Amino acid sequence: MRTLLLLALAGCASDAPDTSSTAAVDTADASGQDSADTAATDTADTDTGDTSVVDTADSGDTGPTALDPYSLADEVSSAEIEATITDLAAIGTRYTFTDGDEAARDYLVDRFTDLGLVAELDPFDVSGTEANNILVVVPGTVTPETVFVFSAHYDSTSDDAMNFAPGADDNASGVAAVLEAARLVAAHPLTSTAWFVLTAAEEQGSLGSAHLADAWVDDGVDVRGVIAPDMMGYWPLGEGDAFDILGDAGSEPLVEQMSGVADSLGVANKPWIHHDYCYGDDHTNYQEAGFPALSPMDCVEAHNVRSSGEDTPHYHRTTDTVDTLNLAFTTQVTAVTVVTFASWVQPLEP
Repeated sequence: MRTLLLLALAGCASDAPDTSSTAAVDTADASGQDSADTAATDTADTDTGDTSVVDTADSGDTGPTALDPYSLADEVSSAEIEATITDLAAIGTRYTFTDGDEAARDYLVDRFTDLGLVAELDPFDVSGTEANNILVVVPGTVTPETVFVFSAHYDSTSDDAMNFAPGADDNASGVAAVLEAARLVAAHPLTSTAWFVLTAAEEQGSLGSAHLADAWVDDGVDVRGVIAPDMMGYWPLGEGDAFDILGDAGSEPLVEQMSGVADSLGVANKPWIHHDYCYGDDHTNYQEAGFPALSPMDCVEAHNVRSSGEDTPHYHRTTDTVDTLNLAFTTQVTAVTVVTFASWVQPLEP
């Protein structure tokens, strides 16, 4: 991982802490901190969902033209998303202590290679077993020291984890979003540096993301924002559902920005800032290390046993299979994440 760290510099798992509020974010009741301290570089107007990048025409700059991030929304492919989820679920189990975990690792490295990207393994120990994060760094051409991350865990679990844990929703759906972002965003020169990250051993306590966040702190990586989807495929209310955007006070500007993008694309959403949901997932490891992070999720209230009219009967079960997913809505939410991430790293026309 050291090579990738130097390149970047040069160029729902545990009980939640006690909190009194679980309401969706009320922007009038947001924390009073200066959002400039935690927001991504000024690429969006969070009030309007505008994600236009800096206009260079006024300065006479004849350099590359900024790509409209929204132009990528129509390029998000439901076929690509379905193929990724189907392939990963077909491995049988991706539980950390099985051969399936290694098979998934190799499959995902090959997928990045097919996109013309170089993936590096980031090994760490899990109870005597080696697990591997998968890291791809695409250096920015203007501000390479500024880093944005798209991250999802690729391991799975179930009530028969050693033998069968297809993990279609949890979290092949999130992995599919990362690969789709890599396919579309990394096809262009980028203003800032993009990391596409697939973490391991999330089901053992989000160990892969904790290992990675520690390395970012140690190496001084300037991570300005992280998107960490975890379960984006099972929508119990169908097309009438709304996806959840989990953040915290330090990531509130980014949550508001993603919500604005979703509104612009006509995708129903529920932002959450003051909440006690899914504490201990990958995104909270990044947050606790000081990096603004958010997690798009399908039905967070049901995952946290709250009454919302939703349920998650396949969560951590052998029945978490592709046929239970709403891939049309998954594709829409993936488009939201891709446009949001593109607005951060600012792709340029070739």
